[in-house]
Amino acid sequence: MGHIGAYINIRWLKSDRYETSADRRPFLPTVMNEVEKRRGLTSKSTLENELTAVRSFIKFAGKDITMDDITPQLIGNYERWLIGKDIRKNTSACYLRSLRAVLNRCGKDGASLFKKVHTGTIRTEKRAVDGDTIRKLRDVQLAPGSFPAFARELYLFSIMAMGMPFIDLAHLRKSDVRDGNIIYHRHKTGRRVKVWIEPAMQEILTRYSDDNSPYLFPLLKTGSEQEYLSLLSRYNRALARISVKAGLKKRLTSYTARHTWASMAYRKGVPLAIISKALGHSSPVMTQTYLKEIDDNAIMQANQDILREFNCL
Repeated sequence: MGHIGAYINIRWLKSDRYETSADRRPFLPTVMNEVEKRRGLTSKSTLENELTAVRSFIKFAGKDITMDDITPQLIGNYERWLIGKDIRKNTSACYLRSLRAVLNRCGKDGASLFKKVHTGTIRTEKRAVDGDTIRKLRDVQLAPGSFPAFARELYLFSIMAMGMPFIDLAHLRKSDVRDGNIIYHRHKTGRRVKVWIEPAMQEILTRYSDDNSPYLFPLLKTGSEQEYLSLLSRYNRALARISVKAGLKKRLTSYTARHTWASMAYRKGVPLAIISKALGHSSPVMTQTYLKEIDDNAIMQANQDILREFNCL
């Protein structure tokens, strides 16, 4: 029954069901069938989120549970299990939302099942870093040939490539390079993005080129989801160590490079529509969530300028 024994007694659950009718369908094949039905009918990111959520839940509950075992108590214990594994609150909520969507399609009452768990989003701290942070990142001494040194290059490349997400960077193939450009499609939205390869970017590409790999960066071998998730975790751990060693006030993550490029472009007066296209967003509305705090700061700065005119500051 996996990790479930430490949290819940299945026999007790079966004697105290919130439903009046039993649902003996096996959980795993039932939900996987529903997920696969949506392949090609929904976005790739939504499909991946649902698959990840199901796999995570199975690690907690085990493969042998039935649909009848899914109760509010079990979902609550699953949330506590995620928190106990140091899963971030927003990530936990994403797993729960995805699992709820699948269970709803299977005929379960998601509103009741997930009533007592957190499925919303929590506003996180501002992710963009400034120019001084980038300079410190460049200057910190890292062992040549080490993975942290490679991670630094990947982070800088991500910024130079108009905030390219790490998942897209890791999956770039040599065939994506055409006439001095990288032309790829976002994993999350499927949007086409074209990036001109600047000289500094080409230096990084040349330095890490591997003739035996089809990828621009020799990061993946099989390209499986599990391999990528392991790589992402290793990348973020390396960035965290670099942040400490460089004495940075803000910890670098795979996300901060993307937010940093968007923030810099905005401050340079690049129109929102262009920033949105560069980031591969499906609409400028998504881009505005990246820039919300910048808008607030700009308003504050404008007000301070006005107050100075009146000698009020």
